[in-house]
Amino acid sequence: MDCVLKKYGSLSIEAKASLWYLFCNFAQKGISFIVIPLYTRLLTTSEYGTYTVFQSWRDLILIFATLNLSAGVFTRGLVKNDGSNDKYTAQMQGLSSAVAVLTFLIVLLFFDPFRRLTGFDEKLVITLFVYYIFNPSFLFWSVRQRVENKYKSMVAITLLASLLVPAISLLMFFLTDIRANALIYGFLYVQIAVGMLFFVKQFVDGRAFFSKVVWWESLKFNIPLIPHYLSLIVLAQSDRLMIDHICGTSFAGIYSLTYNIGQIILIVIASINGSLVPWMYKKLKSGEYHSIAVTSNMLCILLGLMSAIVMLLAPEVVFIMGGSEYMPAKWCIPPVVMGTYFTFCYGLFSTVEFYIGKTSYVAVASFVGAVLNVILNLLFIPKYGFIAAAYTTEMCYLVFMVLHYFFMKKMTKERIFNIKKMIVICSAFFASSLIFTFLYDYDFARWGVAVLVSLLVLFKRRTFMNMIKGLREK
Repeated sequence: MDCVLKKYGSLSIEAKASLWYLFCNFAQKGISFIVIPLYTRLLTTSEYGTYTVFQSWRDLILIFATLNLSAGVFTRGLVKNDGSNDKYTAQMQGLSSAVAVLTFLIVLLFFDPFRRLTGFDEKLVITLFVYYIFNPSFLFWSVRQRVENKYKSMVAITLLASLLVPAISLLMFFLTDIRANALIYGFLYVQIAVGMLFFVKQFVDGRAFFSKVVWWESLKFNIPLIPHYLSLIVLAQSDRLMIDHICGTSFAGIYSLTYNIGQIILIVIASINGSLVPWMYKKLKSGEYHSIAVTSNMLCILLGLMSAIVMLLAPEVVFIMGGSEYMPAKWCIPPVVMGTYFTFCYGLFSTVEFYIGKTSYVAVASFVGAVLNVILNLLFIPKYGFIAAAYTTEMCYLVFMVLHYFFMKKMTKERIFNIKKMIVICSAFFASSLIFTFLYDYDFARWGVAVLVSLLVLFKRRTFMNMIKGLREK
């Protein structure tokens, strides 16, 4: 233990921050993942479907209500901003708040059609837009802590909020009779409360609200990205909405469990991206493209191996997470996990696009992927049921990734990635995902392959750990 503490003490502030961000992401997503078996057993499949369909609508509306200003444009602004970050954060928060209020006023003008479309009552609509006003403040603060390597308070507050969401939700569930809505309001109330604290703090610290330059530059950067962000949500969430409409809320609940299991890989991706994106920006700025190519391929291999383990153990994971009622979801795991894997690969290319700043290409690629997803779902869900949605989404993420690569190449002639090796790596894992499905009827063979893949990860652990450490360099 003393040796571990001594080694930790010798790490740079960047390395310590990366370690804690990694822990925080795992813990945050892990808490959400752990409570899923509770939710699936307390609620019927239909009620769980209601809860997850709300999440889909929440994320879809969020794109219009916040313009996703706390995402790439804010990180880019912090890295490139030479002035006061307090003032810049307050100005961005002011813009986000103004957009949320304007969107709410538009919704009020068309309230009845909006309510019929979403199924939300008046109380839920108002609460949701209060969430859109205040929650971005916490996101702005979190991004800034990451960029500035201030990890202690960020980790503490993030974990506290992550614990409070299920605690308040379950408390409301047992003390009221609103069932699935208890989980919905529990989430919203906690996020609003946390967001309000940072909403006030950041306006006080920055002493600003409006800036013509900051608002104009941010809107100019982000508005072309709305089709991109919207398309990402369509790719990730439209399946549930269409299954809910075509097959029923119960099937939407079963399918949603598949995506929640896919969170296992998303936890890893989010944790890696917390260090990877700032690291890539710095390497792109200094022209160190070889480092990006080598690290990207190694990360693709690491995530591919972890994805393989999840796919191989899908029947067991589905049973633990949902029980026997949800077992049909196991057939969706391989395509859903591979779709998640392709999102990481596309993220490598889009990071370059964001850095260069030509966001119109990003929007085109995302729009094509989303439209294709909707068309394929309309064709195949009525014919083959909810399982078809997993495969149509996987194919769309693959198309999405390819388009982003070609658009990135249009922006820069630099050889940033070793694309031949990436194609070999992605093809190998894609082929494996198809084979794994046939092993679901042969448990011992499937478990044996899972053990072999796990041993490979263990054998190569030093290589992977050294690679992760490299992301923490200045």
